Amino acid sequence: MKNDNLEELDLRDEEKFSRREEWTATFKAMSTTAVVLGATLLILSVLHPNLILRNNTPTGGDMGAHVWGPAYLRDVLLPHWRLTGWSMDWYSGLPAYRFYMVVPALAIVLLDLVMPYGIAFKLIVVAGLVAFPVCVYIMARVAKLLYPLPELMVIGATMFIFDESFTIYGGNIASTMAGEFSHSIALALSMVAFGFFARGLDDGKHRVWAAVFIALSALSHGIVLIFVFGGAVVMFLLRIDKQRFRYAFTTLLTAFLLSAFWVVPFLGGHSFMTDMKYGSEPGGGSFTTMWDMYFPLVTSLDILLVSLSIVGFVASIAKKRFFGIWMGTYSIILMVGVKVAQGGLPVIGLLWNPRILPFIYLLRYMLAAVGV
Repeated sequence: MKNDNLEELDLRDEEKFSRREEWTATFKAMSTTAVVLGATLLILSVLHPNLILRNNTPTGGDMGAHVWGPAYLRDVLLPHWRLTGWSMDWYSGLPAYRFYMVVPALAIVLLDLVMPYGIAFKLIVVAGLVAFPVCVYIMARVAKLLYPLPELMVIGATMFIFDESFTIYGGNIASTMAGEFSHSIALALSMVAFGFFARGLDDGKHRVWAAVFIALSALSHGIVLIFVFGGAVVMFLLRIDKQRFRYAFTTLLTAFLLSAFWVVPFLGGHSFMTDMKYGSEPGGGSFTTMWDMYFPLVTSLDILLVSLSIVGFVASIAKKRFFGIWMGTYSIILMVGVKVAQGGLPVIGLLWNPRILPFIYLLRYMLAAVGV
């Protein structure tokens, strides 16, 4: 009789535990959906979907200057089976897509097959922003971060998207609407690339996916090229061993070879690039001190954000969370890079050092979210 009672109690406990697990799983799924979908819809809502679907000519900031390129690619280059070429449309001639990124333009041309050019153009313009929460979530999940870290990182990344402390450096809504849409696309792709690369360093798999997304990110923007390859190298160096060396070398070599058709001429022809003649910062007109560059928000927000990011970094070290350690380490390296690149990149030159800042801000936002 006692045994029967004990068995009955055990069954009840198991049922309660099972129900608790089901409720927990349901709550996690619902909260994940709410965060990722909510962030996506929030971003989309401020981009005026009704105007995106209106067939007109995109403009604003530098955006108007980008309208010509994909159309030239469609009408002149692609019919001759070329992705780059020479145009006499401006100046005494100019290289088309030799020194600017061709992947976003190809996406516009592809959409233009089934819809008006203006709408196709605008859909690709906002694609990186709208996809960003999903890409960050994929990165975190593929990298095996446990709930609620992926969701928190999505929130942090969304805060970055809405950051209005800069308007042209790339990545956020303001920069994208000013014409830096290739940057936001490349940045979204880099998030997925980092996820697969981090996972591959663990299990030796996903080499193709990591290489493809690294290459696509690099082909979508020349500045993000530095960020995505540099970030992958830092990931590897933080976990260096013989087996991971083999994985990192083959993956990054594959990514380089996939992107070499554009990257090699782009980097090799840097002496022919137009120098925008912006002054190095600080002191070039946008910032007065390095402090202003690193901490652009109001003081109270900067203190809160930096404090939480430090907590996230320290907690990641204490709990041996590799991804948080990588974000913190890479943030510091990029901060040093802003100083080092004041006069341009060594050998290559032609880098306005504030262009590195969005990467620091993004990693800081996500690390601060982890610190919560």
